[in-house]
Amino acid sequence: MLTEDEIKSFLSRRNTGESGIKKVKFPSLEPVKGINLVSTSMSHLEDVQIEISAELGQASLKVKEVLGLAQGSVIKLDKAVGDEVVVIMNQQRFARGEVVVINDSFGVRIVSVNHSYHLKLTEGLT
Repeated sequence: MLTEDEIKSFLSRRNTGESGIKKVKFPSLEPVKGINLVSTSMSHLEDVQIEISAELGQASLKVKEVLGLAQGSVIKLDKAVGDEVVVIMNQQRFARGEVVVINDSFGVRIVSVNHSYHLKLTEGLT
């Protein structure tokens, strides 16, 4: 926070035409030497865990309705059985799929993968 004297000094320079602004001189940028694109395989990433979720649908609720939710409550979503679902990897849309039932459990069959996201994952790797 500025003191009263600093404010008066600043305002007086403004009236006299003095400028408190100075040009900054940055050093020129040069590329880092010795760093090339390293081609490597993805084998070192095979044990990395990634969070994957499927967005089954959405619903809009009022706060009053949310406060009324209890165990066993049902929320009606905007999708029907057989509609496509969005597969999300690390909070980004990664693929589209369809819900399947396997031994009394739900799963998602991947229908298509977001090509641009797949390219980002493999960029710089061979």
